[in-house]
Amino acid sequence: MKRFGRIAVVAVALALTACYPVRDTSRPPAVRLVTAPQASQRMVLVLPGIADNLQSLEAGGIGRAIREEWPDADVALIEMTIGYYKDGRAMPELHEIVRAAREKGYRQVWIVGASLGGMGALLYDATFPCEVDGIVLLAPFLGDRRVLDEVRKAGGLSHWQAPPAATPGPDNWQSQMWRRAKAWSSHPGGDQRVWLAYGDRDKFAPNMALLTPAVPPKHVITGPGIHEWTSWTPLASQVFADIDRETMSRDVGACSAP
Repeated sequence: MKRFGRIAVVAVALALTACYPVRDTSRPPAVRLVTAPQASQRMVLVLPGIADNLQSLEAGGIGRAIREEWPDADVALIEMTIGYYKDGRAMPELHEIVRAAREKGYRQVWIVGASLGGMGALLYDATFPCEVDGIVLLAPFLGDRRVLDEVRKAGGLSHWQAPPAATPGPDNWQSQMWRRAKAWSSHPGGDQRVWLAYGDRDKFAPNMALLTPAVPPKHVITGPGIHEWTSWTPLASQVFADIDRETMSRDVGACSAP
């Protein structure tokens, strides 16, 4: 299996000083299930930020917030730490979780990712296009300065020249991630499956404008906040409330072609 070694740049790019939880990546990531109070129809998979573990995910309240808005949803908190990305196991492990959810008969499977996890959610759709029904990105990490400047200098996502499709690996994961975002933008108004939320004082906020052409304008939610669950959880509550209001009379939007 190829190693996603260069994803280690994430740790530098985020400029955090915490000791990041890594876990033994020879085993599948730990999962904590927040079960629905009624018959479950949907599964929501939550991917953590770089400094998170199961305890901080649970303390951040994201599982409870989603369940309050979607009482028919089971929420799986997944301890997909930085080590899984570095070792090339994040995408295969996540795919196994998605596949297992499908086999259990959930009507919809969604992925929510914050920061590092937002990168993971986007990278999953680049690696396994159209496997999930919806994606919620909470202030996602969108790559290092080199690739962000490349998109900016091209004049934005619509003018950026995407590389040919390839399996994301250590040398190309950023360009393939942005290639997928460009595919999302090929839908008029952006990919209807995708939602983006971030705080106005989030340290990644200046980069979000690069991604917004890929997301329907009504699916971009901003509010007061910083790069922490204290901001992401209230924003996620708003997103999941808005999703149900928007989709009451129709199914989830079609997936962008790979």
